[in-house]
Amino acid sequence: QVFTALAQALSRCRTGVVMSSAPASSRSILAAAECIKNADALLICTGAGMGVDSGLGTFRGRNAGVWPPLKAMQMDFSAMSSPEWFDSDPRLAWAFWRFRHQAYTLGAPHMGYSLLAKWGNSMKHGLFSVTSNIDGHWDRTEGVGPGKVYECHGALTRMQCVEDDDNIWPTDAKDVASIEVPEWDLKPGDEVSALVAGKDVEAIVQEDGASLRTRDGEPLRARRVARPGGGVDLLRSLEGSPLPRSSEGKAARPNVLMFGDWGVNCRIIQEQQGRFNQWLKDVPDAAKLAIVEVGAGKAVPTIRFTSERILGQFKNASLIRINWDDSDVPQHLAPRSISIGGVGALETLTEIDEALRK
Repeated sequence: QVFTALAQALSRCRTGVVMSSAPASSRSILAAAECIKNADALLICTGAGMGVDSGLGTFRGRNAGVWPPLKAMQMDFSAMSSPEWFDSDPRLAWAFWRFRHQAYTLGAPHMGYSLLAKWGNSMKHGLFSVTSNIDGHWDRTEGVGPGKVYECHGALTRMQCVEDDDNIWPTDAKDVASIEVPEWDLKPGDEVSALVAGKDVEAIVQEDGASLRTRDGEPLRARRVARPGGGVDLLRSLEGSPLPRSSEGKAARPNVLMFGDWGVNCRIIQEQQGRFNQWLKDVPDAAKLAIVEVGAGKAVPTIRFTSERILGQFKNASLIRINWDDSDVPQHLAPRSISIGGVGALETLTEIDEALRK
């Protein structure tokens, strides 16, 4: 079935590649390159897997690695990514979001971003980028920038009030960086004091450097972690360390759509969505639209659904789905899709670019 889909894609793109002479991965790369070469417009759809080559962890899967204390708390990423923490425990909330801000915004977009921008800007109808990532990397990519980006979950580069007052402002990186959070430098075997069910208990750090167990091996769900002897809480920003506020002194939070979030200000998100919809209207119905989707998982399938929906809207569109573990496509979309799995984003995009230059 995969070979059939590839053959149809290759035929559609009018390539002269002989499929039997190359391994399946090479055939996929060549088919993707041919589709991009013949495309009139490029829609870039990216999820968390796109950022792995920039040193960013994903929420789940083989590259999961968002914030080590989550393991000590036995808390799922989605539970911590809730706006309620800014009301109930703002120092815990900002310890988490400071970590994410520093990891995401200080990291540089890898070369794959520039390759996609280069391809799209060479096409008759240009490009647009739709992403669920909140790192702001597409804003910083030359040839894309704010006017061609739809950040459907918002971005860490913007702030709003916890109690939304309709104001959104650029994040002051210095304010976030100045939040004092104890370093999580625990090592396997270290002894710590953990607050569990309202009581302090002795705990041992496990092999992952974060999970905690009793001396008897029972797993613990900590609500506070400190070194023995009454040290500072390693889960939260230090008492007395200023937390971000608006110019009027109101408590602030990232302008990001969190889980169970009814308080996010969607004004800029909606403005970006409007520009995206206008771009789609400007692309002719008969255009050869190449949809390159990278690193979009199934747990929160916003980006996958977007790619598949747009594929259905344009009769001459093709979907190139790049995903290490989840490159599969629905059967009814297979004839117009190319799946590339088992390889990272940057490596795949680089190989496609090399094929385009031959």
